Amino acid sequence: MIRSFKRIALAAILVSSMVSPVWASTFVIQKIQVNGLQRVSQGTVLNYLPIQVGDTLNTEDTGKIISALYQTGFFSSISLSQEGSTLIVTVEERPTIGNLKITGNKMIATKDLTKALSGFGIASGQVYDQSVVDNVRLSLERQYYQQGNYNAKVQIKATPTTNNRVDLQITIDEGAAAVIKKIQIIGNQAFKEKALLKNFKLQTSGWISGFKKTDQYSKEKLDGDLEALKSFYMNKGYIQFKVDSSEVTMTPDKKYVYIVIHVTEGPKYTFSGYKLEGNLLFPMTDLTKLITFHAGETFSRQVVTNNANALTTFYGEHGYALSKIQPVPQIDEVNHQVMVNYMIDPGKKVYVREINFVGNTKTEDQVLRREMRQSEGALVSTTSIKESERRLNMLGYFKNVKVSTVPVEGSEDQVDLNVNVTEAPSATLTAGVGYSDTDGLLLNAGYNQPNFFGSGKNLGINFNTSDFQRYYSVSYFNPYYTDNGIGRGFNFYAMTTNTDNNNVDISTYAMDQYGANVNFSVPVSETDSLSYGMGYQISRIELGDDPSQELINFFNGTNTLPPPNPIPETDSETFNNILLNGGWTHVNFDRGIFPTRGFGQTVNLQLGLPGGGEEQSYYKANYLAHVYVPITYGFILSLRGELGYGGGLFGTQALPFYNNYYAGGIGVTGAVRGYEGYSIGPQDSNGDTYGGNALADGTVGLVIPTGISPDTFRLTTFLDFGNVYNTSDVQTTTGSGPMRYSVGVQGEWRSPIGPLVLSLAYPLNPQPVDHKEPMQFTVGTSF
Repeated sequence: MIRSFKRIALAAILVSSMVSPVWASTFVIQKIQVNGLQRVSQGTVLNYLPIQVGDTLNTEDTGKIISALYQTGFFSSISLSQEGSTLIVTVEERPTIGNLKITGNKMIATKDLTKALSGFGIASGQVYDQSVVDNVRLSLERQYYQQGNYNAKVQIKATPTTNNRVDLQITIDEGAAAVIKKIQIIGNQAFKEKALLKNFKLQTSGWISGFKKTDQYSKEKLDGDLEALKSFYMNKGYIQFKVDSSEVTMTPDKKYVYIVIHVTEGPKYTFSGYKLEGNLLFPMTDLTKLITFHAGETFSRQVVTNNANALTTFYGEHGYALSKIQPVPQIDEVNHQVMVNYMIDPGKKVYVREINFVGNTKTEDQVLRREMRQSEGALVSTTSIKESERRLNMLGYFKNVKVSTVPVEGSEDQVDLNVNVTEAPSATLTAGVGYSDTDGLLLNAGYNQPNFFGSGKNLGINFNTSDFQRYYSVSYFNPYYTDNGIGRGFNFYAMTTNTDNNNVDISTYAMDQYGANVNFSVPVSETDSLSYGMGYQISRIELGDDPSQELINFFNGTNTLPPPNPIPETDSETFNNILLNGGWTHVNFDRGIFPTRGFGQTVNLQLGLPGGGEEQSYYKANYLAHVYVPITYGFILSLRGELGYGGGLFGTQALPFYNNYYAGGIGVTGAVRGYEGYSIGPQDSNGDTYGGNALADGTVGLVIPTGISPDTFRLTTFLDFGNVYNTSDVQTTTGSGPMRYSVGVQGEWRSPIGPLVLSLAYPLNPQPVDHKEPMQFTVGTSF
């Protein structure tokens, strides 16, 4: 734009030099008249003129007037004339931009393009300048070239319309990105080329790189890879390493790119030691514990930086939030050694004046403030700030959480804490109609909001129905029932089950079950909590038309199959139970949804005690663990394991069959993707799944980076395994069989209606009695 104005000014000077005076002598201006205006007001023109009424005008002033008006960019033609004592300014306005339409863009969003064009003055209502449009066209093409799309073409067509306006049509042909055919490194001696290229994000053409688009050349990516290569050598002791040149050649058709990189490694350096200098404040022994290298070890820039960060964190934990730790290397080029001097300036102790929350458009401030472990008025603690950030991420309400310190103007010992968050859809809203061979007609509706009206309270209302089961529930949980973080929740539910259906692969019976419970959660540390609660449950069970021998035995109070006893003593019973539960949970994930690191585990015990009706007591113990380990380049190892065990109490021989564990399915206890839910485990005499009192299942997963925002989408490959077993005295017609395995891929999307999960899995060792289900879908999230 500046260049454009320079050309305009130059043109104005040239024009003014060729304009012959239209008056013979100077005159005093009594009036200024402007002709040709359409959009620009006369007042605007008069404000830009370097003269005004009452001034004496001579021939030399004409150039100044014309130049001043040209530089406004409003006019394409300007002329001056005199009529008596009146100065007449005749102009021709440049047209303005009417409609602006962009087509053909895929790599760059229309929203981003429109914003960028507006910065150049190309937007509806702005003055149309052909030179600016030409520059923008070239700039857009250069932008695509930098992304590796060397065949990209940009056309901008201007169509005149009424009222001195033009409509702009920007048509973009992005073309195909140039694909990297080969990357060659020349000059490397210490490391093989294959090992060096592992540090590059750019890759040669292949099916994986094609999917991830890492084989598409761009200068920006290459610059980043060259910096990564330098860091690799610097961390291996080669502090004099340098990239001599990088040559990029392209085939004539601009489809393929060849990259040749020339390097000089230099000698390998080791540490000769370190020194801590400056105003240390703390005992040397406390500080030296933070230094992790020793004399004689290979020099590493990353180790030096990590130690400096550790020192900064140490001082920050003690209130010196603005401390400065500067590592200064002293290089011995003769012996190829490096002495690292850490210059320490702790500064003053710093206090937090205010904590400000930004971006929480739905969530109340108090919900965020109660998760903060850094307090106003207290010394700054980097540990407390990091823990506050982690706890806010664990809420699951936000896509991004960033806590920053801002020095208070005029104060050397105060900072403000700015907590910037980006609200994310936290509610899960479901409504659907479906059909399956197993369940028949499926209806479901649900609303689960862990941040009800921005209060941080959890409300869930759910309804599910199929041919054999209906389930209704209403739940509520307040995580801060008390100010010190004790949570309280309620749950009310009703379920009717009728498996007397030939399509249902579960033992045939009918059950009406109603219950309510209250639960409490008590934090015992930043990552651990205890839970306890009680409830009451009514279960009325009735045998189906063709009950299995196992169900008949349950009603008759016996466990053995032979000899068969086909006649039940009664075909229905009612069990009323008082439910007691307690548990312990440990979670230190870095975020609530799509964790990237951390470990979580939960142990839960439930007791069912007699509460009227038929005497029946039982227990169920469950353990679940999940760990995420970041590997490299966005890959994350995910390991999950689950165990369950139950049995009878106080004279009850075994775990009631309707409380048995089942395996198979997705997003449920005992999940083994690729197998239909409830399909794995012991079978009864009718060939239906009976379940078992013991459960073991798990997953080995690898999260794969996709280039899509990791905050909204996750792709995981997995190996699932699981089965249920009968370890009690209850006999079943068919046993558990071997552990079941499956492999597959799963996509998880954090959609506006909640987390959506789609799984494609292949069972590795299905048994004849199993039911396979390669594609499975669910809405929600799990621990």
